[in-house]
Formats: sequence, C-alpha cells, structure tokens
Amino acid sequence: MSLIKTLNILFFIIILILLPFGLSSYEGNKIYYLIFSFISTYALLTSFQKNSISFESFFSLLIWLGFWFKFTVQISYLNNLFPEGVGLFDYSANSYDDILIVSSVGIVAFIAAKYFRLKFIFNYSNNDLDEFNKTDYLTFYSNNRKIIHFIYLFLIIFIGCSNFLFVFSQKGTIPETILPFGLNNFINWLLMFGLASFSTLIIFLEFKFKKKNSNSVVKYGLIETFISAISILSRAMIFNGVSIIYGFYRLVEINNIKVKKIKFIKYFMIILVLFMISLLIVSKIRQSKNFTVGHEVHSYIPQIDVNDVNAVNAKSVKIINSFTKELNQIIFLVAGRWVGVEGVMAVSANNDLGFTSFLTSFKDEFDYSNSFYENKIKGSRHIYVNEPKIYTIYVPGIIAFLFYTKSLIFLFFGIFFLCIFCSFVEFFAYKMSKGNVIFSYLIGNVLAYRLAHFGYLPQNSYKLILAIFFNIVLMWIVMKIIKSFHS
Repeated sequence: MSLIKTLNILFFIIILILLPFGLSSYEGNKIYYLIFSFISTYALLTSFQKNSISFESFFSLLIWLGFWFKFTVQISYLNNLFPEGVGLFDYSANSYDDILIVSSVGIVAFIAAKYFRLKFIFNYSNNDLDEFNKTDYLTFYSNNRKIIHFIYLFLIIFIGCSNFLFVFSQKGTIPETILPFGLNNFINWLLMFGLASFSTLIIFLEFKFKKKNSNSVVKYGLIETFISAISILSRAMIFNGVSIIYGFYRLVEINNIKVKKIKFIKYFMIILVLFMISLLIVSKIRQSKNFTVGHEVHSYIPQIDVNDVNAVNAKSVKIINSFTKELNQIIFLVAGRWVGVEGVMAVSANNDLGFTSFLTSFKDEFDYSNSFYENKIKGSRHIYVNEPKIYTIYVPGIIAFLFYTKSLIFLFFGIFFLCIFCSFVEFFAYKMSKGNVIFSYLIGNVLAYRLAHFGYLPQNSYKLILAIFFNIVLMWIVMKIIKSFHS
C-alpha cells in the first residue's frame, strides 16, 4: 500500500470518529451537515491521488481543516467556541444551515475546477520528465557538489540569524531595521519561500545525480524551513517542509523508482519533531515580545492549583503549569487556529454586505486599527497601540471573502477560476524548472496557503503573484546558467 493511500485511510478514520459527534451536536438540519460532510470528505480524499497536483492537495487539506474539521470539533467538544470571532452570528439553526450551504458551494467549485484541470490542463503522470538533460546540468553539479552544499547551508544560517537579530521581516511586527532599495521585501521573500526554492533545486539535482530514495539534501531543506520559521516568528513551517517531502515523494514515484516507505516516514517524523520544537520556540519568543492574544485558549489540559501544594513542591508545579500552558497553546493551534468557517459565519450574519462591500475591501490599507474584515464585517473596534509595534491579523479566507458579495454564483465561479489560475501557475513552475516536481509542489503549496488565508489587504495580492513569478523566472535563469557551464 502506498503512503498516499495510507494517508487517505488515516483521514477517513478521523472523519468516521468525529462524524457521529458532529451530527448529534449539529443544531440545524442534519441533512445539510451530512451533505457538507460528504462534499468535504470527497474533496479531501480525491485530492491525494496520483493524478492530483500540489495546489489541490494542500488547498483541499486547508479547506477541510478550516471548515469541516474545525466546525465539527468546535460544536462537538468546545461548546461552539469559535476563537477567531464570528461577528454578528446568532447561533440559530437556520444560521448554521446557511453557513454550511455557503461552505459547500465553495468546496463544490473547487472540486469542479479540479476535474476541469485534469481534463484540459495537465497532470504530472502524463508529462514527460525527459526535458531534463543529465549531461547538461549534472556535470556542473557533480564537480561542485560539496561547495554548493556548504554555501547553501551558510546562507540558510546567515540569513535566518541576521533577520532574527535585526528584524528585517517578522510576522505580526513592524520591521526594526529598514534596508535601502526595498531589500526588506527581498529578505521576506527569501525566508517565506525563496530559500526553500533553492532547497528544491539542490534536492532535485541530487536525485538526478543518484536516482535514489535516500537524499541527504532533503535534510537541508527541512533545516531551512525550521530556521526560517523561527526567524520570522512563523508557526507554519510544516507546510513548506511537507511540500518539499511530498514533492520529493512524487518525483521518486513519477520516475518509476520503488518508494521506500520507511525512508519517507523518517522524513515526515523529522519534520514533525522540528515543527513541534519550532512551535515551542516561536511561542516563547512571541510571549517575550508581548504579542497580543485576541482569543481564548481552551484548557485542554487542566493546570494544578499552586495553593493545593506545599511550598516545597510549588516550584515544580509552576514548571508543570508552564509546560501545560504551552501544550494547550499547541493543541489550540492544531484544533482551532485554521481559517475558514468563522469567516463564513461572520459574513453570513452581516446583512449590510454586497458587491459594493466587496469592491470597497480592495481599498483597505494597513493601520494599527483593525482591517476592513474586522471593522466592517465582524464589527470589532479594537485598536492596537502604536508601541510596541505588534499587531494581530485575522483573515476571512477566500470563500468568505468572495461571499462579501452575498452571491453564491459569484462565489462558485470565483473559486473555480482562482483554482484554475493556480493550476496554471503550478504547471508553469513545473515546465520552467525543467520538470522539478519538488519546486512546483512548493509553489502549489504557497498558492494554496495564501488562498486559504486570503482577505487581509487584498489589493496587495499582486505582490505575492509577482514574487511567485519572480521565483519561477529566477529558477529558469539558474537552470540556464548551470547549463551554460557545460556548453
């Protein structure tokens, strides 16, 4: 059994365990919940197959986590505690039915786009990887292999540490050091997915050099995601890391080399351990910088009352309580921090929206006061102080954002065409990188993550698109330069 089939089985088991609790806890029409559950499950399980692409796999996972999984966990175990805020939502049965209808329309549009892509655009299994000429590229790589690895590891550590110390770019904060010529944006690109893109190139060349499951350079890629995530105070390192491993898995599979499951299980275990460590480190750093927490973190693991122990054990209890507090934060991130259903709840409950509101949202500008989504959609009026320069961002997600229009038709076709566009971009990345599936899987993951978390300063979306195309063109230029050394 392949690892992908095993993953689908695990997803299916989780769904079977949670479904009865969600169904019994749902206060609206049970038929709507069952339809919503079926559509969500179908979208997820059919997006992890040999004919799937990276964007679809990661987008379906994020949508499932942000909608069905989060919604079911909150109504089943956490007394309808939606920590990101739901605006004017009234928790009535009819209102619950409305949000499941809106969510289901968005997910169906994604499914339709997936089948359109499969029929008319591309899939990896039907594309020829022989574009990559071994002689042209690998002579240079084999002659300079050790120095390439050394320089890359040095850059990973140097850039990550420099950003951490001087704060050129960090999530939730204003840069402390402003570089000339817009170089802060360049550092941000490197740490978000630029360095990871170079990881994919080196892993790809190493694979072509050895044609094996075992690839020591994969560990460089995982180290890069770990260091970069801590440097920018991100708790999402697992996505870039998993996209690299998953892309490498597909590369091995597409090249008709027998996949050694134990090797990839080892890679996934490494990224999971690094992810947990990064969560603890970033959480501690955020606390030391007094990051605001705009939501209630549920006490999954209860703390010990210090008054119930003697003075001798009080110190130990404080250490235990501190540790359980961190665990509660991590569990909360896993169970409740996904973007999706809360955005739809807030938008669905606001009756003053329409196409005018949708267009107005594109005029939103950065301010310490909350965004258009927080102020106009949810009705929040909290204002962050200017010092320290720390702020919290809440986003509606792409489904809720498109539903600002209050039109299900606009929502359907908006999701459909955006997914088609993302598929084209991933295909372009694949072609321009000479069949580097790892690189195109990273790009697909970046697109999926941004789309799932869409809605904050939407007019700035062009910056991400430009950064992705810059990334792709740069990869093409690097491949040309490498080839020129042999010519």
